[in-house]
Amino acid sequence: MKLVKELMTKNLVTIKKSENFKKILDILANKEIGSVVITNGENKVVQILTLRDIAKVLVYNWHSLKISEVLKKLNKSSKNLITVKENQDILTALKLLNKYKISHLPVVSEKNKIVGILSIKDIIKNFPSVIYIDPLTKLTNRAYLEALITKFQHIKSCVCLLMVDIDNFKKVNDTYGHLTGDKVLQELAKVLRSNIKASDEVIRFGGEEFLIILYRTDKEKTLKIAERLRTAVKNTLFIAPGGKKFHITISIGVSCWKPGENFIEKIKESDEAMYLAKKAGKDCVKMKE
Repeated sequence: MKLVKELMTKNLVTIKKSENFKKILDILANKEIGSVVITNGENKVVQILTLRDIAKVLVYNWHSLKISEVLKKLNKSSKNLITVKENQDILTALKLLNKYKISHLPVVSEKNKIVGILSIKDIIKNFPSVIYIDPLTKLTNRAYLEALITKFQHIKSCVCLLMVDIDNFKKVNDTYGHLTGDKVLQELAKVLRSNIKASDEVIRFGGEEFLIILYRTDKEKTLKIAERLRTAVKNTLFIAPGGKKFHITISIGVSCWKPGENFIEKIKESDEAMYLAKKAGKDCVKMKE
């Protein structure tokens, strides 16, 4: 996996917070950039202003103020600044960009000195496959699934689908916290991935749902695989902060696709079968008749 420092823009534009905001407008008028990094006297990053922020400043006529005053108006402080270390991997950066719904990340050294800027465009341009990776679980995502669907126009054998959903996942988050919930998702992804063939697919479908695509199989084999996955997950031990140990269960819905059938409809069918498993008491496998 590539590191942040390999894709970041090193010749970033910085300006001290003691300057007048008009200086930022002068910089933007002469450079094609999407953000300006605000620093203090020690060259440590204080905040970042993007074009979206600039537009707001102009709307409210704050452009005559000092940058430090503008930051206060925008409610941007060093406390809510999101940065990434230069030696972290790109998926970590992508997770931050997704989580906080931002387009740029200031890159800092181990001593928190500003060394570059990383944008979502930089990542996609230099590492296009990353748009198909879920940053949390390292599995492929819905975007990958959409790209994959065209592949089924050329497949001539049966493909079976498993829609997997964690039972009572909200309770896990409420009881142990969202960080533990994230760890559960990461560990579940590993369990699912390690219990199917390398050529099969495990996709994070959304939230606590995972879609598994099994190639060159049939209904009977698929149901056995689903039961194996259900048992493997049930036997996996999770540890929450403080050493509290717990288990989770999953509900699985199964459908099988044949050449010529609508693949999207089969995904919906597996999802509906998963809800049948929920209604049947959870921790089980169901297939629509």
